Formats: sequence, C-alpha cells, structure tokens
Amino acid sequence: MAFEFIKKISLPSFSSILMPGRRSFVGIDIGFSSVKVVQLKKENERAILETYGELKTTPYLRSVEGGVGGGFLRFKDSDIIEMVMDVMRESNVTTRQAVFAVPSISSFVTLITIPTKDKEEIARAVPFEARKYIPIPIAEVSLDWQIIDEDEGAAPSAKTKVLLVAVPKEVTSKFERIAKGANLTLAGLEIETFAIVRSLIGREKTVSALINYGSQSTTVAVVDKGVVMLSHNLDRGSNALTNALARGLNVTEERAEAFKQEIGLSDRPEDREITGVMSPLVDILFSDIERILHAYNRTTERRIEKIGLTGGGSRTKGLVDYTAKRFGLETIEANPFSRVTYPAFMQPILKDVGPSFAVAVGLGLRNITPK
Repeated sequence: MAFEFIKKISLPSFSSILMPGRRSFVGIDIGFSSVKVVQLKKENERAILETYGELKTTPYLRSVEGGVGGGFLRFKDSDIIEMVMDVMRESNVTTRQAVFAVPSISSFVTLITIPTKDKEEIARAVPFEARKYIPIPIAEVSLDWQIIDEDEGAAPSAKTKVLLVAVPKEVTSKFERIAKGANLTLAGLEIETFAIVRSLIGREKTVSALINYGSQSTTVAVVDKGVVMLSHNLDRGSNALTNALARGLNVTEERAEAFKQEIGLSDRPEDREITGVMSPLVDILFSDIERILHAYNRTTERRIEKIGLTGGGSRTKGLVDYTAKRFGLETIEANPFSRVTYPAFMQPILKDVGPSFAVAVGLGLRNITPK
C-alpha cells in the first residue's frame, strides 16, 4: 500500500464575513515560537478561506516532559492542548476536522534504491532496507514509501528509486492525544515539508529547492515534479539572528526582531551595523544548504531551477534578494494563500503573513485539493 501513510500523515479572524461550510478543515501548525491555524472549506471545487490565526507559544509551553521529537513535542500534552484550544477560539475556528503538522525534525525522509523493478519484491525489501537509514527500531515507527518514476530520457535501469518516510509511533500517539484533548477529529497528520509542497509548488514540473526557515531550525528539501526527493534538517533558525542583534546592539529581543524584519540584509551604508551582525550567520546557514544542494545535483541530470522561501524567518527584509545572489537561482517568497479564494481586501495582509502560514495552508488543503 505504497504512500497510504504519507497521504495520512505526510507526506485576525474573518469568519464573520466568510461563513463556514460543511466541508471545512483546519490546518494546525504548531511551531516552537507560535501556533498557526487556517480553516478552509471546499466549494465548487475551490478552497475557500474561512478564518486564520496565530498565537505565540511562550505563555503555554511551560513544562518539558521529554520523549521522542524536538521543539514543542517535548512539552506536556496539557499545555499544548490548552494552546490549541485558545488559538482556535481566538481565531473563530468552527470545524472539528483537524489536520496537524508533524515537524520535519521528528520525521525521517530519504530516497533509497532497491535493486529490482518487481513491485512485490520492492514491498518485501523496503522494511529491511529501512533499517539501514532509520536510527530507531522499525517496530517503533510508522513506515511508508513511494516508488519514484524514472527521469525522462534516462537509460533503462534494473533498480528502483523509493521515497522512504517514517514517523516514530510515539510522535503520532502524542498528536492523537492532543486532538482528543482538544475535542478534535484527527482528519490527518502530515509532515510539514509535504504540506509546504502542496501550498507552494503543487504538481509543477520543475525542480525546486524549498528552504523552510523556522525560528529554531531550518528544513531544506528538493522537490521534482511535486515529489519530495530529499529533506534535511539543520539546527540553525532565525532566532539566532534576533539573539545576535539583541546582544550586538544591546537592545531588547522585540527591538531586534523589528530590526530583522524592517532593515534585515539591507545594502544601504547606514544599515551596515545591523547587516554586519546578521549576514555572517546567514552565510553559515547558506554554506550548509549549498552542500546539500550540490550533493543532490550530483545524483541527477535534472538541475534545481528555483528556490522557495517559507517560514517566519523568510520574512527577514532582503532575504529573497540575498538568497538569489548567493545561489544564482530565481528565488520566491512563499504566497500560499494564492491557492485559496478570499476577499480582495485581504490580499495585502495575507501576502505579508503568507510565508509563516505555508504549512497551515497546505494542511488545510490536504483533504480539499485533488490527490
């Protein structure tokens, strides 16, 4: 049953204006610094935005209880449940059908090669091959896989590329408890990288790199024809820029965050002090990303054509241009709300906050858009 698991876990409020419909789903993206929700409904084959919202996690994530997974997953169920219920209430979410994001850092996504074309043999071989790549016992993960089509024009091969996806059962169980505690129906779990692909790339035929620049970590993925070919997690997030600015300029974190978003990587001489603090940290991150992308390019003749930036960190002023110059590739900032319908007057704010909501929008689309 290839890819069933990836489909299942994969892989300000305006509800007074946008009236809820019967086929509504809410995407819930819990990050380390904030939780975001987006409620969408299906109407005449379109995804309609009903409401959205964001809440800071700081007042809620108080007690660490350990377990598998990083970020918010280390915190107590009761704290997370309280936070989810509050953001849903404040955002006027009405549906109980929820799709949650599994953090990339708490999942395993890799491309493997099986020395056969026979589908039955592949199905038998995958669990054994998976043991070589997954650092915890296979019995403790939910495992799924998808056969990757050969490149057009490639020489015939007796081998098969397989996308391998696994999530610890302890992680999926935690989400089940959170959904139950928040009185939600768990309509699906999805690895955040797959949600971003749905909201940003869809089934485009090009090869793209996605950089999800979060507060605590960064996920780098390569997507070919809508399929995730690789995904790597880097322990570097945009909070490092905020903290460096706060220390270097002797200002509060709030002021440092404002500098990051309003001045950022400016090339103006008067902003040199701020840019001088930030650019070395961005360059270190980009060096790690370059190694990942160069390694991928050595495995295929299909070259990466563009880069998509998502996550709260991608809203850093000047980061799009800085990225394009560094990698020599077309670079776009995520605009996930472009895939849904909403009143025209909301366009400026949705375009501004869009990069932060790429995961939540993708989750909301999970059960609405064609598979």
